[in-house]
Amino acid sequence: MSLKRILGVMLASRMAGRGRRRGSLGSAALLGGLGGRGMRGKAGVAALGYMAYQAYRDHQSRQRASGSTAHAPRTGSSSSGLGGIFDQIAGALGGETQSQEAPDPRHQQAAEAMSDDRALLLIRGMIAAAHADGTLSMDERHRITGQLDEAEASADERRLMNTEIENPKPLDTLLAQIDDHDTAIEFYLASRAAVDSETEANRAYLTLLRNRLAITEDEAREAEELAP
Repeated sequence: MSLKRILGVMLASRMAGRGRRRGSLGSAALLGGLGGRGMRGKAGVAALGYMAYQAYRDHQSRQRASGSTAHAPRTGSSSSGLGGIFDQIAGALGGETQSQEAPDPRHQQAAEAMSDDRALLLIRGMIAAAHADGTLSMDERHRITGQLDEAEASADERRLMNTEIENPKPLDTLLAQIDDHDTAIEFYLASRAAVDSETEANRAYLTLLRNRLAITEDEAREAEELAP
């Protein structure tokens, strides 16, 4: 399996729009916003940014191959569909990415070094976060599973993802698998990308995560900047 492709699409699309504002992780990787001190200096965070960025680039390549562009609206698409979501990422990136500086090669190396087990843990964290407000509608579920087409998921990956979405892992089970602070930061950032923090239920969930994962105020603030 290559669950990192799926994770990249989920991050780039902010769980098919559940995160409301899209593409910030990919934008940060592309524009050099990752790296340096604090959360941005973590290899795992750079990996997440690169995977989101690569998901957008893969989408853009497919659009060109089909004779359209990443900015052209597709018939019947809307801002809630994957085409609209990736169009918004293009806007966040300031247009065609060829004119922009490529990500640091170390970000790609960090993404390649991430295991599928780690990717699955973060995917499960995003799914748990999406369920936190109790409003994961059937339409939202369909949009999330629609990301599997974007990620070119295999039959086995589709079965796994459908099972995970229908039967989200308890938070305690997921947190028990986190045994270092770097993983805690990645888990929190991925979870943050999956939700709209403007709702009371989601804010409460993020506060719970911060406390359980020992995320500092500075780290939480950086997460908000990377996934606003």
